[in-house]
Amino acid sequence: LDEEYTISKNACSVRGSKVGYAENEKVTVRELLYGLMFKSGNDAAIALAEGIAGNVDDFANIMNHYAVSFGVLDSHFKTPHGLDSEDHYSTAYDLALLASKGFEYDTFREIVGSKSISKDKYNFTRDYNNINKILWKIPGANGVKTGYTGQAGKCLVSSVRHKDRNIIIVVLNCNDRWNQTE
Repeated sequence: LDEEYTISKNACSVRGSKVGYAENEKVTVRELLYGLMFKSGNDAAIALAEGIAGNVDDFANIMNHYAVSFGVLDSHFKTPHGLDSEDHYSTAYDLALLASKGFEYDTFREIVGSKSISKDKYNFTRDYNNINKILWKIPGANGVKTGYTGQAGKCLVSSVRHKDRNIIIVVLNCNDRWNQTE
């Protein structure tokens, strides 16, 4: 998590929502994960993919192989950020499985359940505020991730702690995602 990745020109030029990392900026994996999950940072997604696998295509292959290994069978990933792409798709059930798998990891739980983080906590380059409004809207909410693309519409994968278990809620192509989730 403390390894540094260098932000590439490719990561800086990605479209959609970004954290705003600069080309050649060095950022830790931990900080990139916050940028990805808190800000839907497509630049963070590219930087992580390139750092892990060398390039986006090889990362997508790794991601597909890993997802199938724990039962994600009706999804196919072409990008690390989820922007619309030919042959890139998922289902509500598969997204719930991915969230459930993520909750097996302390770092994932910490990131998706936090509303904000100061740059001082982990010596980050900047402060981060989570754009996931569900963390404020539902008592016991502890994650997970917002999303939007032109083809998928507004999406939200949420988790709420209830009676010692996490209830995973997924809404796809839902303009009223916050109220529908509630």
